[in-house]
Amino acid sequence: MTDTGERQPNASLFDGEETPLLLQKKVVFGIAGAFAAVVVLYFLTTEYFGISYRVDAEPLQDWVEDRGVLAPIVFIVVLALSVLFAPVPNAPIYIVAGILWGPVLGTVYCMVGLPMGSAVAFWIARWAGQRHLRRLIGHRLADRLDHLVETMGGRVVFWSRMIPAVNFDWISFVAGMTAVSFRVFIVYSFLGMLFPTAVAVVAGDGLGRDPRITLAAGGVWVGVILASAGYFWMRRHHLVRGAGSPGKQ
Repeated sequence: MTDTGERQPNASLFDGEETPLLLQKKVVFGIAGAFAAVVVLYFLTTEYFGISYRVDAEPLQDWVEDRGVLAPIVFIVVLALSVLFAPVPNAPIYIVAGILWGPVLGTVYCMVGLPMGSAVAFWIARWAGQRHLRRLIGHRLADRLDHLVETMGGRVVFWSRMIPAVNFDWISFVAGMTAVSFRVFIVYSFLGMLFPTAVAVVAGDGLGRDPRITLAAGGVWVGVILASAGYFWMRRHHLVRGAGSPGKQ
């Protein structure tokens, strides 16, 4: 018998032996430092060298408008399919949506295609992969995942979607191989994807209007990474201190 039933409800999310790569301090601060360098470089090159980073979106927008309703349908299908091929990054697709349709329609089209692809990925994993989960990742990690789903429910899906450094697509496949129900998965996935997706779409829209909007959206994205990592570090520190105190032994 393991002691998973006696753990604090959120403990499984933070008590792993190693910090996830994208939440390691050197990676997080590296992302923040790289973004700060981009901001400085942008203002230096625009103020002193007159370089413009604005994208002329009108020809693309006119071309899309001429295609009528077919254009958003094709975009939604492409985005849904991209979820099934997890190594394909989705962020450039969100940016294109912002350039072509602006922040509102771009976000709407993304939030139609993403849940569609996520649902298909979930069921592929549920039908084909759930029975192989323990063989793929080991019994201990599989038990921890199931325990995490049972104790936190949709919250783990929501926060996994909210953290910009986590790949949306892999979450769909992993969730399908756990005990989480499809209804909980799809509802919390939609809610968790909405904010980071909208930020990326706004960043794309900014490229066609004012690149400073794109920088602001990037700042929000980096800020959420820092906040997520900070919470992870504080929570883990609290658990480590609690486990080391005499009353917790």
